[in-house]
Amino acid sequence: MNEEPEKASIGRIEIAPEVLTTIALYTTLSVEGVNQMAQVPADVSHLFRRSARQNGVILDFSNGSISFDIYVLMEPRVNVLDTSRSIQAAVVEAIDKMVGIPVEIVNVHVEDVVYSLDDAA
Repeated sequence: MNEEPEKASIGRIEIAPEVLTTIALYTTLSVEGVNQMAQVPADVSHLFRRSARQNGVILDFSNGSISFDIYVLMEPRVNVLDTSRSIQAAVVEAIDKMVGIPVEIVNVHVEDVVYSLDDAA
């Protein structure tokens, strides 16, 4: 019989919540159609006092699952639904690939569309 030896633990690995929010932040900004991150609205901000926050990203870790609320400003002339879905897929993939932690929910909040003076004409 071919038995694998039992692997002994050599210690713990802890990942700071700020690392997860930073990954989500930069992943979101890399999605085509995202202009910038939006500020978390004040009426929502007080609900997440125990959660990690960073420039438009709120991380909630409860009951053993991770969820994100991401607030963005979009570019004009993009499909908001498709871009939002791309953000969701990119964040889930990045967290899984870099950290190996499954993400349960990624809520995308599109706060506005940013037009430049050239776009308005």
